[in-house]
Amino acid sequence: MKGPLRFRLLVMTGTVGLALAGPAFANHRAGDFPLPELIVAADLNEDGKLDLAVNVAGFDTVAILNGDGQANFTLKEHVETDTLPKGLAVGDVNGDRHLDLVSINEWGYDIRINLGDGRGGFIGAGELNGDGGPNRIAVADLNNDGNLDLIANAPDEGKMLIYFGQGHGRFSNTALELEDLRGDKSFAVGDLNRDGNLDLVVTKSDAGPKAVVFLGDGAGKFTKANEFAIESVAPVVLVDLNHDGNLDILIGGAGAETHTGMFLSSYLGDGTGNFTTWQINDLGPGVMEGLMGLADFDEDGNIDVAFPVVFNEDPVSTTVLIFLGDGNGGFTAGQTITSGGGPHSAAAADFNGDGHVDLAVTNRDDGTVLILLGAGDGTFASHATIPIAVVPAR
Repeated sequence: MKGPLRFRLLVMTGTVGLALAGPAFANHRAGDFPLPELIVAADLNEDGKLDLAVNVAGFDTVAILNGDGQANFTLKEHVETDTLPKGLAVGDVNGDRHLDLVSINEWGYDIRINLGDGRGGFIGAGELNGDGGPNRIAVADLNNDGNLDLIANAPDEGKMLIYFGQGHGRFSNTALELEDLRGDKSFAVGDLNRDGNLDLVVTKSDAGPKAVVFLGDGAGKFTKANEFAIESVAPVVLVDLNHDGNLDILIGGAGAETHTGMFLSSYLGDGTGNFTTWQINDLGPGVMEGLMGLADFDEDGNIDVAFPVVFNEDPVSTTVLIFLGDGNGGFTAGQTITSGGGPHSAAAADFNGDGHVDLAVTNRDDGTVLILLGAGDGTFASHATIPIAVVPAR
């Protein structure tokens, strides 16, 4: 285990407001191929129907797809970000009750804010510094002041950056840094010790794959509480897998640029920030480097998983694996779904209002989003494939 956690602040102090900018940011590396990756489902235009936001790594944009409530989606616009957007989060960062977009850019080394107007439109509202090849961003109220804060990784520098919200879209000009986290490719936010304050789990690759637990005090400070070995530095989520009221850890994938093997691993929490390995599924060679879709697919009350395989031995995959939870923290293999080329991330939600969970999957190599309708028994059928390269003429 490493030594005690070190906190430090950047040299600058004070608060910065996000100055309003024009609707488009400079675009440094927009390419010919869209390369859709992370996907988030939310009602972006406040019509009571779920929409989709997709970060488009090849175009340096976030694509907005409006839903009609029948699982049909129309590409509305591309919202510009910066070079190679990798992380994407949605939340009301300025307190106007409209959802906003927050993206983090791996080659732009920055966090971009686009404020929503409640009608599905977004306008650029400034940026904050990122660091160290950032690829994940989250929004949450870490210090219980009613304002959303920004949490970002910096894997090349081995840090986590936290910008505290000050209200009205303003954030601290300095980031709180959590250090000694080399290769922190993924993290998750949740209340691990049931004290009402949000905590962090960070995966890192320094001296072997590890998960690091930081407990929050509700005032914006974090203490390293635990560190333990895991199978792979890969996307991590927090969810109660065994119905005991404690958040558990689910880690899926092998991490970017790692083709030696994929895993789906569960670690059960005891409600104090400690975890016990429960199940490790070795899925063979391949990579899952995006986001898993989690929900109760077969309606038995247990969490299930959609696991997009973006690369395998081909090397391009067309596979999304379904795993059904047993309610104790374990999973068994379910349906194998044939997708488009290079499925990267999945979002699980009821897109057509029939009471069954559906899936939206980004196909990185095909430049499309695949919509799959759930039957309520853990199986899915293809419904629509949506190209995201060109906004339809109006």
